[in-house]
Amino acid sequence: MGGLNPLGWRVFQKRQPLPPLPKKSPASSPDSPRNSAAHEAARWRRAILSNPALLLGTLLVLALGAVFLFGAQLAPHSPYTTQGLTIVDGEMHVPPFAPDAAHPWGTDVLGRDILSLILAGAQQTLLLAVLVTLARLALGTLLGMLAGWFRDSWLDRLLLGAVEVLAAFPTLLLGMVFILALGIREGVRPFLIALSLTGWGEVMQFVRAEVLKLRPRPFIESAQAAGAGTRRILERHVLPNLIPHMVSLAALEMGAVLMLLGELGFVGIFIGGGSFAELDIGGAPYHYSDVPEWAALLSNVRAYARAYPWTGVYPALAFFAAILGFNLFGEGVRRLMEDMGVRVARLFNKYTLAAGALALGAFLAWQGSTGEMAVYARQARLFDGQNALAYAAQLSAPEWQGRALGSQGLGASAEWIAAQFEALGLQPAGESSTYFQVRKRDFESLPQAPALRVDGRALTYRQDFVEFAGPYRNLGEAAGEVRLVTFGALRRVGTWNASYPALKGLDFGTDIVLVLSPWDVRYLQSVPHGGVLVVSDDPARMQQRLTLSAADPTTTLFGTGRTVGQDAPVVWISPETADALLAAGGLSLAEAQAKRDALGTDEIFQAALHTQAALSVPGEVVTKFPAPHVLGFLPGVSSSQFGGLDDHLLVVLAQYDAPPLAPGDAFLANANDNASGVAVMLELIRTLQESGYQPYRSILFVAYSGEGLEGGEPVRPRDVSKFLQAKPGFATAFTVDGIIELRGLGSGGELLLDVSGSQRLGQVFEQAARRMRLKARREEAPIDLSIVFEERSRYQGGDEAPQIGVYGPEWESVSRTPQDAPERLSAGALARFGRAVTLAVMTLGR
Repeated sequence: MGGLNPLGWRVFQKRQPLPPLPKKSPASSPDSPRNSAAHEAARWRRAILSNPALLLGTLLVLALGAVFLFGAQLAPHSPYTTQGLTIVDGEMHVPPFAPDAAHPWGTDVLGRDILSLILAGAQQTLLLAVLVTLARLALGTLLGMLAGWFRDSWLDRLLLGAVEVLAAFPTLLLGMVFILALGIREGVRPFLIALSLTGWGEVMQFVRAEVLKLRPRPFIESAQAAGAGTRRILERHVLPNLIPHMVSLAALEMGAVLMLLGELGFVGIFIGGGSFAELDIGGAPYHYSDVPEWAALLSNVRAYARAYPWTGVYPALAFFAAILGFNLFGEGVRRLMEDMGVRVARLFNKYTLAAGALALGAFLAWQGSTGEMAVYARQARLFDGQNALAYAAQLSAPEWQGRALGSQGLGASAEWIAAQFEALGLQPAGESSTYFQVRKRDFESLPQAPALRVDGRALTYRQDFVEFAGPYRNLGEAAGEVRLVTFGALRRVGTWNASYPALKGLDFGTDIVLVLSPWDVRYLQSVPHGGVLVVSDDPARMQQRLTLSAADPTTTLFGTGRTVGQDAPVVWISPETADALLAAGGLSLAEAQAKRDALGTDEIFQAALHTQAALSVPGEVVTKFPAPHVLGFLPGVSSSQFGGLDDHLLVVLAQYDAPPLAPGDAFLANANDNASGVAVMLELIRTLQESGYQPYRSILFVAYSGEGLEGGEPVRPRDVSKFLQAKPGFATAFTVDGIIELRGLGSGGELLLDVSGSQRLGQVFEQAARRMRLKARREEAPIDLSIVFEERSRYQGGDEAPQIGVYGPEWESVSRTPQDAPERLSAGALARFGRAVTLAVMTLGR
């Protein structure tokens, strides 16, 4: 290396550089990034390929996603198109049709293509399952994290106790109870709430167990030592470690929710509750939903699957494939997590889940901004509220006497409506190539005001009392002592000669009977009595004009020759009048109602009130008064010969007449009920014609007369088969796809919908209202357990077609009173309601 120089210093020689080391490729190092990535990819590949559950589950879930997005476009037929009697090679055939080339999976009992129903119904069913699953996960995760973090606290014990209580009830039964209690007619909302409340417990228990495992981990203790609060620790450290597990749990929950939806459908519980349709083949009415939905397709399996197996097999297979796909996918993700550990969190984290949620929201927003409704919204805005107001003002004119039954104004208003139909380009759909279908009506008129005297003092008509409109004619005179009579629940015995044993031997022939409920009047039909005073619970009833029935109250019992029933005067009395009468007998109205509520089965309470009364209702029966319907027809442009829909019919109804004028009335406008409904219909027709809209389905517009009795029966306007009988050939030429009734649309800011089980019509009108920036609300319906626990007989009948009532919010408050004047109508309200109705009709017509 060196030596010493003369001065003794060591001299270092310059070292020759060593030869360079051979260069290595970066990929040859086991720690190099390229080699590490290749190794990681190989691990993922082996983990995925050795996981058949994940592979098959992913394929099925992707297929379900495609059907969810594009099922309606892939459907070979419209899921809303029904078929009736069909003649093939001279032979008559009625649905359900067996699988063939036209219908690979056959049709249901209404003639709807089952393959199309399943493809189009996937979106409704899967979307509901996704929403329920997300709600269960959100609720269960939140409560599970709290229960796990605050272990053994009062909150933990409360939540575990709630889960144990829910677990004690069968999920199917609990879901049914919640759905019926929330209102099955409300659509998706009750299902979302009910199924979320019945399924969060399992998620909560799983999350709680995971939090208990995570809490002693070092990174949690470090966060606590650093001073992080509970909320920050749960959000930043606990929740991210739960997300990979939640993906697997979500897939398994989807399978469980779909299984529950199928079970509910089997017992007749599905979105909207459905309707009962009359069948061409006879038999019991068919329980169906007019919105494609998988669960609804299972509701008639018990009745029809044995004779027509394809009606139940294919919907069941759809549920089977979906449940299998999500279960396999969930199990596959769980196995992948076991093989790959925390690396799965790179795929499933808050960012990827947020991206998925955004994608779903974007799809729903895109779906809402495209389609026929978006296209027709501009045309629907051509509806002019001022035009509709002018129509309503003309119909409310004094010279037409409120279009009252029995008046000359009834015929004059019908002539004017027919002239409008003709001017707007509608074809005649009435008798003899006219716009009219003349019906004969029976009713009772009052040439003089009824009278009521109590202890010689005359009470004031329409302040203290008013005539009672019941199922039978109301006329005659009676006098006697006032007697309070109230009934508990009475047993009815017999079928043909039904009777109430508790009423045997009762005789109030010399009394004026005071009852607390209109239901009590029916019991008195089989008991001798004088006049009847019925306590009213509605102050507005004193001002209402109602059509009195002309039906004979007497009936001859079959096989006995004995006649029961009698003519007797019946009036409503105000609560103040009732209190005054009851005070004479030492009672108040509240005390009398309490005694009635305490009565048991077959118990009757009566008390003499020591007051004399005289009652008179001077009625006259009018028979066969001509009352025309006005019918106009807008033909569809899509020929049925080429698979079109012009032989399918949409019916739009509005009542134009009103009850007979009461004594002392010179004129009642009846503006909102229902000049406004007819006005909206007329402006709807003008908008359709002038906008250039051409419907595929034909549309029948009917301004109908709805007062009085026809053939001894009340008018049923939604029984549209009678309207179709006016024009020869119409009754057999058309399949009715929907019935829309308009009423009271002249004021208010909220649209009321009586969906009557028609989920599709309800959805279309709700969407149309939202697009027109109008609030829509479905009318509350009572819990109908017959959907689940009863099967209708062939004698009960069903609906001829899906139907909906469209109303304004204020029409009933002043209906058929002097306050229902043209001044209450608003061009703005008519425009808001009319545009929503127009948009819905345009959508349904295509």
